[in-house]
Amino acid sequence: MGSPILEFNYDISCPFAYIASTRIEALASRTGATLIWRPVLLGAIYRATSAPQGAGGSASDLHNPTKRAVTAKSMARTLQRYQIAYNPPPQHPRKTVNALRLLYAVDGEERRVLTRLLFRAYWVDGVDVSDDEVLLRIVRGSGIQSASKLSSATFADVTARRELEVATAEAVERGAFGVPGFWIRDAKWTDPDGTKRQGRFFWGQDRMHFVEAELLALQRGGDWSRVPELASLMPRCIASNKVAGRVKVEFWYDFSSPWAFLGWTQLQRLQRTSGPELEIVMKPFLLGILFRQIGAPNLPMGAVSPAKAAWSRQDHADWTRYWNAVNLQEGSLDKNVDFYWADVFPIRTPTVLRVAMADPSTVPLLYRACWEENANVSDESVLSEVLDKGGYNGADLLSKANSSEVKAKLREATAEAKSLGICGVPTYRVLRQNGNGDWVHDGNIVWGQDETNVLQDLIAGWDAEASVELAEPRKAQSASLAPTARL
Repeated sequence: MGSPILEFNYDISCPFAYIASTRIEALASRTGATLIWRPVLLGAIYRATSAPQGAGGSASDLHNPTKRAVTAKSMARTLQRYQIAYNPPPQHPRKTVNALRLLYAVDGEERRVLTRLLFRAYWVDGVDVSDDEVLLRIVRGSGIQSASKLSSATFADVTARRELEVATAEAVERGAFGVPGFWIRDAKWTDPDGTKRQGRFFWGQDRMHFVEAELLALQRGGDWSRVPELASLMPRCIASNKVAGRVKVEFWYDFSSPWAFLGWTQLQRLQRTSGPELEIVMKPFLLGILFRQIGAPNLPMGAVSPAKAAWSRQDHADWTRYWNAVNLQEGSLDKNVDFYWADVFPIRTPTVLRVAMADPSTVPLLYRACWEENANVSDESVLSEVLDKGGYNGADLLSKANSSEVKAKLREATAEAKSLGICGVPTYRVLRQNGNGDWVHDGNIVWGQDETNVLQDLIAGWDAEASVELAEPRKAQSASLAPTARL
């Protein structure tokens, strides 16, 4: 096949779209894709998908203070890893409709140039891109050939306005609920309902390794496992996994989360690649109680737009596909992730968590019962049967789990999670042993199994405060060569 088409949907007002804009050209180059810059109106997408923050808001407006602190730290790490200049305006979000219409008055290379200037104006230079005269000054200084043809009349241009509306509507139809969005026209796939489709939508600058995998797999039958060095598509700051000194990783989890399940499936790989100097400490706690204490919805998927909820399920399927493909490439050293979305959801897990506390060796059995075998472990009789079949004495373990001592231990763990600033699961904390033998936390709370690459860097000694260039994959030398981490 010829060069695959990659459409990049963005709005100047989104900081994550700004981050993606600094990376998208290199990705297109590595994959041989033809990149089409196609701006969309974020507020209109929010309105069309009934986003809870409203058309004029920012998604972070709805975050509770704990989640806001965790995501702010993650954002700072991302900017540091990619060495991206960032000076957000005090008034955010600003209206960008005229800026986006301006982009549709030009095309090709001129749109690319103007897009980058507008992103910089908004997120670095503190320029008010909602001001039409400011926009025209940016155009006049851009050096593009069309500059002399653009004027205040351009903002009312019927064609430009219509193209923006069409692009936005198409993005929504494809599954967009925000930006940045990535549309791969030639991708063929099967959705979670078993329907065969053509054209794949991906969302988020932190899912660009999926975009890259899909583009590279187009000439390989769509099979991610045939994309060489698949794991290297998640960028790293440190190429080696060698651990300097003794390191401890706390894995904070609740069996109720399908995302924590995915994180748990990768702990064995993390241990294997890091070596014996890494100690992994399991930290079960009551997620529902924490949510109530920090002001989070008890069922996060129920508090988002239907479009985002649908994407979340597909995203989970993508991660399952990704980790299984990585495992296959690495010699199938770990069990395949045979995920099944539990029929009884959300899963009530207080007793299950207490069983894990009473006997930590039950964790693999319990996790697979929840998310691979569709066992209703909320029912103690079912839980006892699962334990019996796994070679344990179910009745005896349930008796221990229901003791006042274990119940108090679980309450204490949940209180500790709140005091540490944890906002969800899975959460990882990295600690190092100092010269006095004390364990010292490095200050980073890593939330989400989708930041495994960040976690690996921290384990290997990456200083999140230092200016270290991120190791993006190189462009493959030929179609048969893998993109590898740049040292």
